[in-house]
Amino acid sequence: MTSMEYAWGYAVRRQWPDDAHDLFGFTPQADLARRRLDRDRGYWRSGPIRPTAVYLVAANAADVSRHPVNGCRHSCCPDSTQRGQR
Repeated sequence: MTSMEYAWGYAVRRQWPDDAHDLFGFTPQADLARRRLDRDRGYWRSGPIRPTAVYLVAANAADVSRHPVNGCRHSCCPDSTQRGQR
């Protein structure tokens, strides 16, 4: 375990119509997180299949690295813009 593993920052959360979600793109830098969010929203904007929401959440690096790649339905995953809240 490294000190960076539990660093707080931001991740992108993509919510799907079936209530599954994806969590990815951890960074401690707010400006980089916003760019990743904008890029992901732009990618899905014109597609035939779209997430119901794409937004930033406060998360730590360990939460994001241990998160399933896609299709997660756990209610304990980061879902808030406030640090340390779930």
